[in-house]
Amino acid sequence: MEQFSDSSSFENHHGLAQLIVAAPKDAFGLTALRFLSNVSRIENFGAYHIADLAHPNPALSFWSGRISDYWFQRDADLILSSKTAYSHIITQIQNAPSKGVRIDRWRPKAGSKRNAIYERNGVVERVAVSSKDGRSGLRSFYLRSATDGCFNDDEYAALCNILPIVHSLIGLRHQVVGTARHGAIDGANATRLKDNNVGSFAELTQRETEICDLLLDGKSITASALQLGVSESTIRTLRQRAFRKLKVGSARELMALFIQTPRTS
Repeated sequence: MEQFSDSSSFENHHGLAQLIVAAPKDAFGLTALRFLSNVSRIENFGAYHIADLAHPNPALSFWSGRISDYWFQRDADLILSSKTAYSHIITQIQNAPSKGVRIDRWRPKAGSKRNAIYERNGVVERVAVSSKDGRSGLRSFYLRSATDGCFNDDEYAALCNILPIVHSLIGLRHQVVGTARHGAIDGANATRLKDNNVGSFAELTQRETEICDLLLDGKSITASALQLGVSESTIRTLRQRAFRKLKVGSARELMALFIQTPRTS
């Protein structure tokens, strides 16, 4: 039996076990924040995922914390609309080591667009973790409340020890669950539009429509392949065929098309 030198060691071990179990579940966000609170208080955390580093297009993959879903998504859009911020996310991921992670801390400059966002949300500092895995990349970020003040050196050092664990579990969650951002519209269903012969959705095959449904529901390529029992290359091929017929180039454009397409009963 494993022995623990003190109660805090046992609590940290137990907290990590709970976090691993919660990774694919809705409770992951709150469980991760509790786990992080053993070291330092975190206001919110989230992650940007890049599916293909050869054609980088960061998408907000996950978020949790005090800031509401609406404002978190809205602020992510504002940040990604900034060429400087957008490029920084891509650069940090591309500069991550082939094995392991890259960790950095940052505070916005007074008067900048992101400083206004941080001030509105009562956030003072951010620590981020970047990694790449083959063709894809992930950058998770952790926000510190202005009420709690900036991280001190001991807190930052302790975070550097445990954030790679949380980061890797966010990556695992993304593979299983997909991108939460794309599932923001309840009842998104391309099959219904195909069955009603609505627009270019009527041109999709049944399998291509299933792929679109999974994508609109936020499922990743890996998750879609597991659900349908096919290879990931098959999922990519079906996505490309569907995108060509729908005249879209990404999951974000697919969601925009779905939102803009009139429904029929």
